[in-house]
Amino acid sequence: MTAGSSDDGGDKVVTFPTTAEERRAMRKLQQDRERQRLVNVFVDGDKALFRDSNGDVFADLIVDGHRETWPIRSMEFRGAYIAYLQRQLDRLVSEGSILAIGVKHAMTKNAINNVLNEYEIKANSSLATRRDVFTRIAPHDDDIFIDLCNPNWEAIRITAGGWSIVESPPVRFRRTRGMLPLPYPERGGKIEALRPFFNLKTEADFTVIVGYVLAALRPFAPYPILNPIGPPGAAKTRLLRLIRRLTDPNGAETTPLPPSGEELFLSARNSHFLAYENVSHLSKKMSDHLCRMATGGSYRGRRRYTNTDENLHRGGRPISFEGIHNVVTEPDMLDRLVAIEVERVERYQDDKVLDRNFDRARPRILGALLDLLVAGLREETTVRLTLPAPRMVGFVTWAVACGLPGFEQAYASNRQDAINTLLEYDAAAKAVRQLVEDRKRWHGTAAKLLADLGEVAGVKNPRMLSDRLRLLTPMLATVGIHVIPGKRKNAERPLTIERR
Repeated sequence: MTAGSSDDGGDKVVTFPTTAEERRAMRKLQQDRERQRLVNVFVDGDKALFRDSNGDVFADLIVDGHRETWPIRSMEFRGAYIAYLQRQLDRLVSEGSILAIGVKHAMTKNAINNVLNEYEIKANSSLATRRDVFTRIAPHDDDIFIDLCNPNWEAIRITAGGWSIVESPPVRFRRTRGMLPLPYPERGGKIEALRPFFNLKTEADFTVIVGYVLAALRPFAPYPILNPIGPPGAAKTRLLRLIRRLTDPNGAETTPLPPSGEELFLSARNSHFLAYENVSHLSKKMSDHLCRMATGGSYRGRRRYTNTDENLHRGGRPISFEGIHNVVTEPDMLDRLVAIEVERVERYQDDKVLDRNFDRARPRILGALLDLLVAGLREETTVRLTLPAPRMVGFVTWAVACGLPGFEQAYASNRQDAINTLLEYDAAAKAVRQLVEDRKRWHGTAAKLLADLGEVAGVKNPRMLSDRLRLLTPMLATVGIHVIPGKRKNAERPLTIERR
């Protein structure tokens, strides 16, 4: 049977199914078309599917009027798709539509996996969009965006002209398990309101800590490394946790130091701010990993269940760790360190009371930090430092641009205190200082120096001593001891050590 037929071909001819098999085929075709329509509607166009530089695939979803970004293989994306299908199923069932059967079939595990595979293929295609995805803090042109991590997916936009709350920011953020929301910042606050919550010895220490927090709210490496040191009961861990609540709140506020570099860099994919508690030992290898993390280095690791594919873990994260003893023995880390000595708290207060008071003050403290960031973006290019530039010159320039009075002097004093601590405990440094205590000048080779010093702890041959001195040279110069290498003659290179 046909309908609407004509001999001149002007009308479309529709052939109705006449057998049960044809009717089943038509119903299946209608259901397949409905399933494909649902797939196409759930993700709004191919531009909503993209991958990042590491090859991870993401999708932008419109949920309750706002945009969310999820990895396609995440439980959140899968759950959102199942919830969407359930809404469509409920609608079709209420309408009595036969298409409800097709949607019901689309909700099976195999059908959902096939759809996720389809999304993944589209996101990995050569025509797919490439985007960077950030955790908590992101740059965009000259602006800074901070993910509030709230249900509306709002962000704080910071420019040289001010700060505001925005919906659907131009950057993409990833949400990971444990991330908690920042409060809505309030205007009119003063950064001095943060001082009573920190157990610090001096106002200079507070100035340096605020500079560190401002650096942590910046989306660019290199970052300084914060290391509070003090006896048990000095509120060192609490200091790190409060800084975390102002920068990157998380259900796991502080954790033990990861056992490997790979796990350290993996944690950076899931958090912007890294805080480690009760660090009693720091190997040279882990010290190098932390320095690479703070300066924006990367880590390559084999992708699981493959032979040649790699995962690229990018660093560039603010790091903090606390402990009772000084564990920093490598000059390379010392150059990046903000070491704060704290004393035991004299009068303890209930943590619940402290948390409640801090939560009340946090919106205005956050607003005050944002005001300082605005000043930093406005003044950074015009800052002129008055003291010799340290290795972390970017950190100092940023803190000064943000308007922290006396920061240069406070940081220089903090850095010298850290150097003095290292020189006090480093065996090679102690031996060299003892050598020139009664003389102004020593000259000879590394082998002669080792003979004069005796076997220094951990240094058993001239080459090791020479390598150690090369690292200690800038530190020794700050206390008036200068190590001057001479020109190599034959197989030896003379050294001169002077006290000025």
